[in-house]
Amino acid sequence: MAGRLHHHRLVRSGTVLAAAAAVLAGCFYTGAINDRPSAEIRRTSTGEILRGSVQTFAAVLEDPNGDPLTTHWNGEACNQDGVCASIQTGTAPVFDVAVPVDVEGKPTVQLRVHLDVADSYGAVARPPQLLELPVGNRPPTVTIQPHGRDLGGRFPTDVPIVVSIEAGDPDRDEVTLDVQLFPARASNPADRRWTELPPPVAGGRAWELLPDVDGEWRVRVIASDGVDELVGERTLIVAPDQAPCLGALDPAPAPAGLVLDAPRRLTVLSVDDDLDIYPWPPPDDPYLGPAELRWSVRAPGATGFVEVATDVAALELDPAQFAPGDLVGVRVEVGDRTGRTVACGPDAPTCSDRQDTCLQRQTWFLEVR
Repeated sequence: MAGRLHHHRLVRSGTVLAAAAAVLAGCFYTGAINDRPSAEIRRTSTGEILRGSVQTFAAVLEDPNGDPLTTHWNGEACNQDGVCASIQTGTAPVFDVAVPVDVEGKPTVQLRVHLDVADSYGAVARPPQLLELPVGNRPPTVTIQPHGRDLGGRFPTDVPIVVSIEAGDPDRDEVTLDVQLFPARASNPADRRWTELPPPVAGGRAWELLPDVDGEWRVRVIASDGVDELVGERTLIVAPDQAPCLGALDPAPAPAGLVLDAPRRLTVLSVDDDLDIYPWPPPDDPYLGPAELRWSVRAPGATGFVEVATDVAALELDPAQFAPGDLVGVRVEVGDRTGRTVACGPDAPTCSDRQDTCLQRQTWFLEVR
């Protein structure tokens, strides 16, 4: 019984003569010629192809004779050195392939999808379908965070600054770091210190800077995932010792004054400073010192304040020491190791070295009842 002829190419004249000879010999072929199927790969996923993503492809198939078709998919991933590896195969009309993060330890940069199609008679689509697609790379991320005795974003000299560096990569690539320090112009290499610390428990890496002079110190981090680099930079402002700031007070001074009708305690709860603070640090702290607190009282009828106590955080007043209707002024001023003086006139109830909310002087006024 005559069957379907598998047609591979056009018949040439020599073949026609051979066929004619076969006819004369009494041999006739009456079956249909089998044409090859055709195939195309269509990507149905959208957007950039990234490592770790799943990409979907569909086989667009056609057979002139309506024969059943079989498909065979093969997905390959290639790294930046051109090394490729098979990552997934399939036989369904739709092919899902997971893009690996790396190939043999190096980042994936290309995805190749092969499609082979054949009909039930063994005729295969020519040429085999190949789709080559670039795999995008998301650069690494870097966070640079300094920790130290900063006040208003400024650090003092000769006090350590710990610079914490966190690096990551959305593609889960391995990230390498190149950390560079650019010291202030007047810095002496023999007087400054820049050393890497043991890995922090919370992760990341850390360096310790001991700046020897005022100025701008820059920390630059170059993070590489093997494909792209990200440059992060942080500027540290190192400044001369700043004036301390009175923190919380109890009670808070009232614009209309306070009533002194029972023993009252006026207290400084905290002092903020780059070096000299309250509550006072341990006496053996290598860098920090105690803030200096000075208390003054203006007695009823007096024209000025007289210092009554130092190095204490509170002052107590008893109305029994005064007459009803007396107006008493109580003032606290804060200093540090520099020996600086409060730069305001004696009549000013408050004083700020920087003309802001950082006060070195605060005054209470109390009416005796």
